[in-house]
Amino acid sequence: MTTTGARGTPSGGAQAQERIRLHQHASEIMRARSVLVAACSLWLVCGAGLDLVTHSQIGTGSLAYVLTIRFVTSAFHLAVILPLYRSPLPAPRTAFALASSVFPITSLALMLIATHQGGLTSPYVTAVFVIVMGQTISWPMPWQRGALWAALSALIYPVGLLIATRFDDQMAAQLHDGASLAVFGIYTSVVGAGAIVAVWGGHVTWSLRQSVFESRKLGRYRLLRRIGRGGMGEVWRAEDRALRRSVALKILSPEHGRKPSRVARFEREIQATASITHPNVVRIHDWGVTDDGVWYYAMDLLEGADLGTVVKRAGPLPPALALELFIPAARGLGEAHRMGVVHRDLKPGNLFVVAPERDPVRLELLDFGIARIGDDDAELTQAGAIMGTPGFMAPEIVAGAPGNVRSDIYGFAAAIYFALTGSTPRDANHAPVSELIAGIPVGLDDALVRALDEDPSRRFESIDELANALVKVGLTWTGSWPIDRDNSVPATTTDDPTVDPEASATQAEGPRNRGSRPVIESELD
Repeated sequence: MTTTGARGTPSGGAQAQERIRLHQHASEIMRARSVLVAACSLWLVCGAGLDLVTHSQIGTGSLAYVLTIRFVTSAFHLAVILPLYRSPLPAPRTAFALASSVFPITSLALMLIATHQGGLTSPYVTAVFVIVMGQTISWPMPWQRGALWAALSALIYPVGLLIATRFDDQMAAQLHDGASLAVFGIYTSVVGAGAIVAVWGGHVTWSLRQSVFESRKLGRYRLLRRIGRGGMGEVWRAEDRALRRSVALKILSPEHGRKPSRVARFEREIQATASITHPNVVRIHDWGVTDDGVWYYAMDLLEGADLGTVVKRAGPLPPALALELFIPAARGLGEAHRMGVVHRDLKPGNLFVVAPERDPVRLELLDFGIARIGDDDAELTQAGAIMGTPGFMAPEIVAGAPGNVRSDIYGFAAAIYFALTGSTPRDANHAPVSELIAGIPVGLDDALVRALDEDPSRRFESIDELANALVKVGLTWTGSWPIDRDNSVPATTTDDPTVDPEASATQAEGPRNRGSRPVIESELD
C-alpha cells in the first residue's frame, strides 16, 4: 500500500551493476551494521565464556594471553563499527573496507587464540565457518571479489598455525603426530569447502539483489534506471504502470526519510512546485510515501539539456536566443512569486532547456528544494546555513538574509548573464555584459545592470518588470539551435559548489524513443 496525493495525470534498461550497488549504499550499511553488531557481540560474550570453560581441558598456554587477544580484537571491532553509524554515511569504498576488515582480522585473532587452545587440533576452527559465513551475509558480492576475501579469511587460520609450529614446541610436536595431522588436514579441507560454498552463496545473493532492485516498484511506478543523485536522494526514470508513461521519480533516501527535518524539507519542495501551474515550471503529478517509509514524487520527464550544459557545449548564447528562452521563464517565476513562492536557488543547473526536436521549445524552472513559501521562514536546515549556489546568490543572501523576490531577480539575471557570457557576474567582477561581448543592445545591458545591483532596493520590484524590460529590447530569434543534437551528453553526475554542504547534482533524461539525453543538473536537497 502506498499513500499518495495527485495533481493531474502522470507523464514513463537494466541498470549497470555498479550504479545499483551505489544506490543500495544505505541499505548495505544498515545490513552490515546488524550483522557486525551480532557477530562481534558473540565474539566477546560467548567467545570469552568458552575460553574460560575450555581452557582447563584443551588449553596449552596462558589463559591471560587468550583473553587479551579476545578483548583487543573486540576493541578493533568497536573502532570499525562506530564509523558506520556516523552521519553522513561513509563513502561506499570506505564502508566496504571497514565492514570487510572485521573478518580476516577476526580470523587472525582466532588463529592466535588457537595456538593456546589446542594448536593444530583446536576445535576453535569451527569459528572460521562463522567468520566466512558472516562475511557473506554482511556484504554479498560477486564471486570474483568474494573469493579473494573468503580466501583471506579462511587461509589465515591454517597458514598461521603452520607458521606458529616453528616457534612453539608443543605445536611442532603435533606435526609429527599422525592423528593430529589428519585432524588438521580434515579441518583445513572442510574450511576450504565451506569458503567455496560461502563464495557461491554470496554471489547468488548478490545477483538476486540486483535483479530484485532493478525491478523495484514504488507504488504504481517501476524504477527503470537512475538518472541522477544528490545529498538527500536520487532521481529515477520510472514507468507509471497505470498509464504506461515515463516519469522522473524523485526519491528521498532512506536515511533522510527517518529525519523529520528532511521529510519536512522534501514536503516543502513538493508543496512549492505543485502550487504553480505554468508551462515554464516543471510539473509534479503525484507524490506519496510507501509503507516502508520511502518518500517520492513524480514529475515530467524532460528532454533537452540544462542551461549549464548548453553553454558548456555550444558556448554563450546569442542575445536574441537568450531572450527567447528567458522572457517566458521570467513569467513562470512571476507566477511562483504570485503564489508566494520564492525559489532561492536560481542557477543554470535549475533552468532546463526543453528541446524535444531540433529547436528549443522553452526554459523550465526546476528544483524548489530550498524555496521559501509565503511568510514562513522556518529554516528546515541547520541554523545559520546559507542556502544557494555561489556566483548566483544575491549579496544579501550571502550576508545571511532569508531571500525574497528581489533576490530571485538577482539570481535569474545572473543566469541570463551566464547564458550571454559563459561567466557569473562575480567571476567577471560585475562588469556590464556590453564590456564582455560586442553587439549587446543598450536596453538589455541596462536591464541586467539594474537587476544585478548589489542594493536590492535599486533592482526591479518584480520579475515581471524585468521581463517587460527584456521584451522592450525588441530582439527576435530567427536562427537555428546552436547544438548538434546528434552528439550525446555523457550520463555523469556533477556537483555544484553550493554553500549548502549537503547539496549535490542530479540529472534527468528524455524518452529514449526520441533520441533523448541526460538533461537535468540540479540539487536534490
